[in-house]
Amino acid sequence: MIGMQDVYVVDYQRTAFSKSKPTEPEKDVFNSVRMDHALAMLIRRLVERTGVKPQDIGDVITGCALQVDENWLYGGRHPVLLAGLPVTVPSVAMDRACASSMNAVALGSLEIMAGYSDVVLAGGMEHMTHVPMSNNPHMAVNMRLLLRPEYTKYQMNVGYNMGLTAEKLAEESGISREEMDSFSVESHNRAARALDEGWFKGEIAPMEVEFEGKKLVVQEDQSIRRDTSVEQLRKLPPAFKEGGTVTAGNSSPLNAGASVVVLMSRTKAEEMGVKPLAKVLSFGWAGVEPSIMGKGPVPASTKALAKAGLRADQVDLWEINEAFAVVVLYAMRELGIEHKRVNVSGGAIAIGHPLGASGARLVGTLARQLHERGKQYGVATLCVGGGQGFATVLEKA
Repeated sequence: MIGMQDVYVVDYQRTAFSKSKPTEPEKDVFNSVRMDHALAMLIRRLVERTGVKPQDIGDVITGCALQVDENWLYGGRHPVLLAGLPVTVPSVAMDRACASSMNAVALGSLEIMAGYSDVVLAGGMEHMTHVPMSNNPHMAVNMRLLLRPEYTKYQMNVGYNMGLTAEKLAEESGISREEMDSFSVESHNRAARALDEGWFKGEIAPMEVEFEGKKLVVQEDQSIRRDTSVEQLRKLPPAFKEGGTVTAGNSSPLNAGASVVVLMSRTKAEEMGVKPLAKVLSFGWAGVEPSIMGKGPVPASTKALAKAGLRADQVDLWEINEAFAVVVLYAMRELGIEHKRVNVSGGAIAIGHPLGASGARLVGTLARQLHERGKQYGVATLCVGGGQGFATVLEKA
């Protein structure tokens, strides 16, 4: 019987996140790029940076929420072949909606824990300009879930629309628009400050693109608005229903981007002389009502913390995905977390949320934060379309 192996996050890179424009693709700085190409670029950089021998990679796991059209990954083979890895390196593509790449990190970690791999590259990608989430002819809802009486209890008329699920969570929790707008402004302020301080340079790989007829190197997230204010956000109309409180300003934007985390066993890291960023302690995943999918981080984090033998108040840093401000505000309230411990360098409202890339970004960013700030424990978590949550617990290496 193979003993359980310790797993470490040893490196992490991502692209900048562009601002997607499905109806005006020419306005997206990543319009000239496919995200499997971007992911392959990250893989090549990480192999070079870590000194990993390509033949030693046990698996490449890619998360993507909308695996149709050019986001189709052919079982994860596209990024492996585009990166020039040996054909003997296996791959898999997976979909747990917004948690896809965090689930990729979990699967890779479990492979290493069980002794089946020593090195795994786990990440994700999404191009929400080229493969939009709405009005996409390659995706269709299941009409039975919407129309048949036996399924009405799931309220999929709400559950299929992420904005309406956020509205329902705000109504049920009593979280106000003022709270959401204020939180959103702080997200932009923190991200802008981190950008000015050069913090994101530690994780964003510059990428050359063609934009407006010119060669351009993109190395900054495109959705950060350093000039926003509560007064400006207050003027925005409800985005999803009349009289609602969820707006474009207190929601994450649409984005394109890719991210990759390098996972390694303790034995392999010691053999290579690699200094890890963080140790992977545990995971948790949970189902919730599809119509209030924003509750997902709470039960998922609770499960993950229990597996790690920790309480929420023992966690130094949290990365909670800002799909909507109300999701993070609800999780903070239910778990008893102060804002000063959450998304210290901004979150998805400012940075962006390219669905399949976000989970690995949260894990990678958290690993860097723990390492650079000298903090001990961290949790990365997100809500998941369809009614789920996923969470990862890390410890500073």
